[in-house]
Amino acid sequence: MTTDKNDSRYAPRVKHSMHKAEAYLQRKPEKHAKEMRLIADAFASVSGIESVLDAPCGVGRASIWLAQQGYRVTAVDLGEAALQVTREQAKQAAVEVTVERQNVFQMTYDDRSFDAVLCFRLLHHFADARQRRELIQEMCRVADRFVVISYHSPRSIAAIRRRIRHRLYGKEILQYPSSRQEMADGFAAAGYHLHQHSSWSPWLHSLQLAVFARD
Repeated sequence: MTTDKNDSRYAPRVKHSMHKAEAYLQRKPEKHAKEMRLIADAFASVSGIESVLDAPCGVGRASIWLAQQGYRVTAVDLGEAALQVTREQAKQAAVEVTVERQNVFQMTYDDRSFDAVLCFRLLHHFADARQRRELIQEMCRVADRFVVISYHSPRSIAAIRRRIRHRLYGKEILQYPSSRQEMADGFAAAGYHLHQHSSWSPWLHSLQLAVFARD
């Protein structure tokens, strides 16, 4: 397993410092609630799920929600501070979550170790389509039945505005979109098909959440 903090694929998103990890807890309550509703909608579309891998878990927001729904949850991240905060948050919420350090591009779990895998708010941080495919392949490898994954649509108003600001003012793009076709092709290569799709708003907001099922 690659555990180097400087892994070029993953390093920009790793929360190694407590300051960064704790800052991520300060999300607006209404935004957090909307995100959990999106995840709830995705998991409502599947059945027979017992074990869920949250990869990466960040500071455990989704992991804790999943545990509260009765799933057996394993939360993984590469950042030690993120893992520490996740453990503390799970303890405060009085839920059981297995928290482990893993690089999501190369996890040590056997093939098909979890009924479902959740990969939330990570894919859009990679500009290179090859890296996005690598991430998708690894999520599909450790999932037995479903992968629930978020991505950003290139057709949303927010995504279009980012591209315009980049072209006119040189503003750096930090959130990279993936087309639905790119997502479908990436998962088809791993033997999965689109099972369910949802979003806050197809055109206004970039964030999309898709459920892919193993063929």
